[in-house]
Amino acid sequence: MNEEPPNSHKFISLINDYYQNLLGYGLEQTSLQQILESQWNEFVIQKRLNPNSSGIYLPRNQTAIIRDGNLLSLFHEYFGHGLFCEQSLSGRKLVELEKRLLNEEKIEFSNKQFTLEDLNNFRRQNKVFNELDSFRKQNLTQYELFAVWTEYLLGEEFNFKDKFERKYNSLEKDEKEIIDSVINFSENYGKLATFYNFGLARRTTPERVKILLKDIYGEKLKNVKLAFLYGSKKPFSDIDVFIVSENLPETDCSWLDVRVEKGNDFEKMVKMFDVSITGLINSELIMGDKNYFEEKQIQLIEQPITQKSIRYNLEKSEEQKKFALNYPENSRKKIHGLNYSLTYLANALALNENKRIYSKKDLLFYSQSESIKMKGGYE
Repeated sequence: MNEEPPNSHKFISLINDYYQNLLGYGLEQTSLQQILESQWNEFVIQKRLNPNSSGIYLPRNQTAIIRDGNLLSLFHEYFGHGLFCEQSLSGRKLVELEKRLLNEEKIEFSNKQFTLEDLNNFRRQNKVFNELDSFRKQNLTQYELFAVWTEYLLGEEFNFKDKFERKYNSLEKDEKEIIDSVINFSENYGKLATFYNFGLARRTTPERVKILLKDIYGEKLKNVKLAFLYGSKKPFSDIDVFIVSENLPETDCSWLDVRVEKGNDFEKMVKMFDVSITGLINSELIMGDKNYFEEKQIQLIEQPITQKSIRYNLEKSEEQKKFALNYPENSRKKIHGLNYSLTYLANALALNENKRIYSKKDLLFYSQSESIKMKGGYE
């Protein structure tokens, strides 16, 4: 049987280092309170917690309170709920709503005595509380599931697997099935993909994306000629990757957009100033032939702009518009197609003025141009 870590402070620091290396961040705002075993039952009664509880997380002050020495609670409450509330949009909203409610409660009950019934009556009629209550119910499964997966992950990484297995074996069949689905996903696509699938922030670097791609594609990456990272690289934006390969499948989900083009098609796109690869100039190489990567960047800067390349972008704009019309209103594919239609049109306009677009800022400028608002944008 594994023993508890001899020094909890060093152990917590060790896990934070693990997260820092994997994700690019660790816990920064969450505090930890450990209550002695001899005082835990009194605490549970006082706080009206489940008698079987060994920990609780308080989003309003971002504090994890656990029974001293309970490793799974440390994983679940502190690292699970703590990281979720710090580094996911839904977790941050939960904290924000809790703090707003706390502030309104302080104003309402400042300098006056009140009972639990008074507090509950206030909350039932309070707009923030009702918004918080609704939000909690909508996100509870994701919130708890991430914390349970954290128990599994850290148990595996730090040789405490047996502790998670004892808890897992005590669960009901339907609970096991939900947890199994996440564990299977992490085993098939890797740890990074699992964190991102839960909506956690993405500190996007070429090195981290390379790990992500290897986890997702495995041996299929061997024949990749080029892979580069482009886009905004903001923590909650898609990770945008362009790959030149003859046989790799594309990936398009809520947080990862991998575009794959064959070598000949990529060459044509560069020659035609295709809007999909204009960001090549400001992109970062993930893997592949560095010399070829730099050669294509120079080509985009130095090659002449032709009427053929202008016409190519206009035709692509029309093609994307027709593609978008095949999908329902407000669907992801329709929005995607219409956006591409507009950017191809903006790129054609810029090329017609002998301008080369290398950034999203320039593309936005031409997308909002008066010329685009003219009939079809072709004048």
